[in-house]
This record gives sequence, structure tokens and C-alpha cells, in this order.
Amino acid sequence: CRATLASAGESRGSSSRRTTLVKTLVTCVVLPLANAQPVFASLGTGVSDEPPPVDTQLLVSLFEEAMRAGDDYQLADEAWTKAIAYAPKNTAAWSNRGTKRLQAGRWQDASDDLQRSIDLSLDLNTPDPLTLNNLGNAYGALGRWDLAMASFLEASRDRDLRPIALANFALGKFQVGETGDALKITRTLLRKDPDFWDMRAAQTAFLWAEGYETEAEQEWQVLCSSGRGFGGGASAESKRNTDGSPSRAYAAELLSQQVKQQLAVVTGVVGNDGARRDGRDVVTGVNGNVNGTRRVENTTPCALYASTSIVAPRWPPRCTAALDAFLRLKRVGKALDYDGQTREFEFAGRERG
Repeated sequence: CRATLASAGESRGSSSRRTTLVKTLVTCVVLPLANAQPVFASLGTGVSDEPPPVDTQLLVSLFEEAMRAGDDYQLADEAWTKAIAYAPKNTAAWSNRGTKRLQAGRWQDASDDLQRSIDLSLDLNTPDPLTLNNLGNAYGALGRWDLAMASFLEASRDRDLRPIALANFALGKFQVGETGDALKITRTLLRKDPDFWDMRAAQTAFLWAEGYETEAEQEWQVLCSSGRGFGGGASAESKRNTDGSPSRAYAAELLSQQVKQQLAVVTGVVGNDGARRDGRDVVTGVNGNVNGTRRVENTTPCALYASTSIVAPRWPPRCTAALDAFLRLKRVGKALDYDGQTREFEFAGRERG
């Protein structure tokens, strides 16, 4: 299987600690199968040297067996191991087993498998970018952030994966305390895609951690008024004319989104900055069906980030803790670490004169 950091909260539609932590990052290598020849092309994208003398249909059936295992990691691991035993030079089998081991929190085993997949690539100068991205996740979980970020950077050479890989790179930079570099990357990504929700939330957290509280609040407000956030399936920017000038559809979409935002503020669902006075839990309400309370869902993007639950499965612990600190208006945040233990991170911010 392969990782794609796009999250449920990302505008791209495109993520033990860490079964959950990496679970949302993964999609499978295997593409829908139509017939033997195209299947072999997708299953054997990295068969080293000459294609092995294998029965393609049998290999396909082994892949399908592994896919049917779903979230049963032991069953999936056994199935991928069978596929590897049958076709030991098949890069997809190694990559898929490695990703399943990543999901199961078997960090070292995962990195070994993913590296093996890369080593078997037809062209070592252009290894599979999704496998590289997964390898970066495995290295990060092992605390080998230098190797993790090198993997993310290499994965970012792929045009399609570049935003996701660079997002991971930014998160890695913050994890090791290089906040300035992390912010440079998030700003670059957001210039290219202002509706990249995960990076907007990350930039909010990074700024708060550094003590730039006003700037963090401004980023949060931008997140809460994102062009895709008020019931729109896509950014209003997509409705401009082909030459970039505003169109009638663009103006209408902006007006619709602004009305929805104003309504959310007027009805008290969110404040002007998407926050409540007692913190940034933007989903509120009362209903007798669930112990007297009900969480009324808000359609703004900041509602997705009203707790760290959406990022905890995908972000490194220090990044998650920074968002936790911002949400609770504290200088200390908590997050689940890769060893399954909750850690507390202190964010001193800038010296105040």
C-alpha cells in the first residue's frame, strides 16, 4: 500500500500511535484490475532486470487475497509475504507489505520492506515517490528524521506528489525544532494553494508555538473563511475566467460563501475568528438524544481542526502538540508519541520584552 498525506481535512480531497497514526495516510498500490497484461504492468512496475517467470494470474490472485485482508494486519502481512515469496523481485509487493507494517506500528520492518522495494526499482534514479513518502514516515517513527526528510525531499521531485511530500517535510522540520524552515515551506505551499487546509492549520500551530500569537490567530481566521469551507465543493478560485479575471460564477460563489460565513457568526456557531471564548471548539449545540448534548457540525474548515483528532493520526507528535496548545490557548500541548505514550511539549515562544 502507499501513503498519500492528504487528510480528510485537506482541501485537496486528495493523512498503537501508530496504527492510527499512519492508517489514514495509506492507499493501496494495486490498481483496479481489468486484464492480465495491464495488471502485470501495475503489479510489476519495479521488476528488476528481466520479468520473473511467474504466472501473472496467480500473482494477481495473491495481491487480491492481500487486499481482501483489509485492516487485519496479521492476515494482510501473511498474504503479502506469500506474494513476495512467489515474486521476490516485485516492488509493489514489498512496498505494500512495508506499508501494512507501517500501519501496524512495525517501524523497522516497514522501513526494511520499503527500502527493499526502492532497491529493486528499475531505475534507482527515479524510485516510486509514494514508496519514498512511506519510507519517510517509517524513518520518522524511528526517530531518524534526517533520513525521513531526505526521503520526503526525493519524493517531492514527483510533480503530483510534491505538495504532500513537502507538507511532510515541513512537519518533519518542526518536529526537530527547525521552525523557521518549517514556516518557509508552509508559506510556499500556501502561496500555491491557499486552501491547503492541513498546511494552514500547521502554520497556525507553528506560529503559536513560536509566540507569534496574533499571526497565529490571523491564520486561523483564514482557515475559518477558506474558499472551500462553507459548503463549497471547490474553491471559488476555480470559477475564475481562463485568463484569471473574475467571472460571474466567481462572484456568485464568493457571495454565497460569505453569506454562509456571516450566518455562522450571527447564529453563534463560530466567532469572527471561528473561535469560542473558552477555546476553539467550533462545534456546539444541545440535543437530548446523547446525554443531553449534541455536537452541531459546522461546515467551516476550522471545525475540522477544533480538536487534534484529525491530525494526530498523521502529524508528528510535536506538531500535534503545538496545535493542541493553540486550541487550548496554552503554551503547553500534549500528543501521543510514536511509543504510544502521551508526551507534553512546552512552547516558550519568543522572549517578551
